[in-house]
Amino acid sequence: MKVRTAYITNTGKVRPKNEDALLVDGKLFRETSMNTPQVEEFEVYEFTPFAVADGLGGHACGEKASGLVLEVLKEEKPEKPEYIKEIILKAKKRLDEYINEGNEFCYGFGTALAGVYLSKDRAIVFNVGDCRVYRFRDGNLELLTEDHTYLFQYYKEGRISYEELRLHPERHILESAILGGYPDLPEVFVREEEVKKGDTFLICSDGLWEALSFREKVSCLSKEDIKLRANCLFELAYQDGKDNISFILLECD
Repeated sequence: MKVRTAYITNTGKVRPKNEDALLVDGKLFRETSMNTPQVEEFEVYEFTPFAVADGLGGHACGEKASGLVLEVLKEEKPEKPEYIKEIILKAKKRLDEYINEGNEFCYGFGTALAGVYLSKDRAIVFNVGDCRVYRFRDGNLELLTEDHTYLFQYYKEGRISYEELRLHPERHILESAILGGYPDLPEVFVREEEVKKGDTFLICSDGLWEALSFREKVSCLSKEDIKLRANCLFELAYQDGKDNISFILLECD
């Protein structure tokens, strides 16, 4: 399957550093800030990883946590959705090991995560925390993942709207994350989806999805090519710019 991708990770206007990281077809981008989305095209054969990790802000070593977790994902090729949880546990173990390697000052560091392992006709979609994966198909945008927050449960139950969830002051209170040093194991959301010609997946941190309304996301993703789509998303998110901004667009042909 031929895939076009556009991706960016950017510090934003307010944060002193970028704690997000990206994994794009085996390439890892961490502790860096891009000015514009990068566009590439390539062939996908079996379970190629694409992921966004958002190091927990306000904690020590958030940028280390996001990069280390994606290092683990980079080496894995799950053939079944149930293997994802094993991979996430390996990533949590890697954070624990990093602390024990003389980095005790990073105790409690962690990251949220979302991604897609993409093959020629299937996508294994997953997340931990409040990073997300959306699918844009036939003009319709669908959120495929579930935030690990109590507010997202309110949203699922119909007690609050999407926009109320997006703007609520307690939307960042996570009930699951990949944490180093703590015994708690992360809760992982996983689903498998059939890939159809024309599908576009959007993998993003909260710095992207919070900054744009649902209607704004649809408007950007409706543009005629992937570069225009990516530029639109980034420019609108950067106007807000309160958080690091990271996303990957995958257009499946």
